[in-house]
Amino acid sequence: MENRSVPVHGDLEAMLEKVNVDDAFAKTVGMRVVELSPGYAKALMDVTDDHVNLFRMAHGGAIFSVADHACEAAGNSFGKPAVAIQNNIHFLSSGTSGDRLEATARVVHRTRRIGLIEATVRNQRHEILAQCHQVIYFKASKA
Repeated sequence: MENRSVPVHGDLEAMLEKVNVDDAFAKTVGMRVVELSPGYAKALMDVTDDHVNLFRMAHGGAIFSVADHACEAAGNSFGKPAVAIQNNIHFLSSGTSGDRLEATARVVHRTRRIGLIEATVRNQRHEILAQCHQVIYFKASKA
């Protein structure tokens, strides 16, 4: 019996294109998803002077955004629309202009309507900058 909740390869390619082309905010801040498989995504963002706070550290919003972008892709990778309903992030270290942020997100629990995603944001030296847990809601598919 075919498992219709796991998309075929073409569906993943379409989702990858959608999150990289149709997400205006992601394009504006320079984020992109570079890996996608069912329940997993990796997103990258280069920290520029436009992404730092008054202390010249990567703004928490930038770190959160790349984590959320990876979660968005991972949650939607099953072929069913998913939206975040709660997010918890722990900032563990600071980033700076010139850093490349890499966020990996994995769906660790999933029911028909709710999912839990764990995400980690690292810099190019593989130092952990943040840990995130996101709860998602799988919307009813429109017929």
